[in-house]
Amino acid sequence: MDESRFSLESDSMHYLIWREPETCYHPSNICERDAYGRGSVCVWGGISLGGCTDLHVFPRGTMNGEVYGDNILDAYVRSYDRAIGDAFLLQEENTRPHRVRIVDDYFRQ
Repeated sequence: MDESRFSLESDSMHYLIWREPETCYHPSNICERDAYGRGSVCVWGGISLGGCTDLHVFPRGTMNGEVYGDNILDAYVRSYDRAIGDAFLLQEENTRPHRVRIVDDYFRQ
């Protein structure tokens, strides 16, 4: 199982800027931007030998430990865990939403 975040902006955000030498940090040459510009969407999916989950879309584009626990662990992982039984193995890459206390408490149950 894994999640990915996609920008809703098709622009690669690579710009060629012409400026005077030694002025790269002058306020007139700085434009602040969000890394995901006009928004993003986060999707999650899980696979196993027996099949795959539906693709779960997070419309707000972000995932934290609470969202991960409520939308992924409770909705998908718990049912797979019960169905597979003792052979169930969950693999994660230890990103921040996977390593918060809420998630650790879930696995201790």
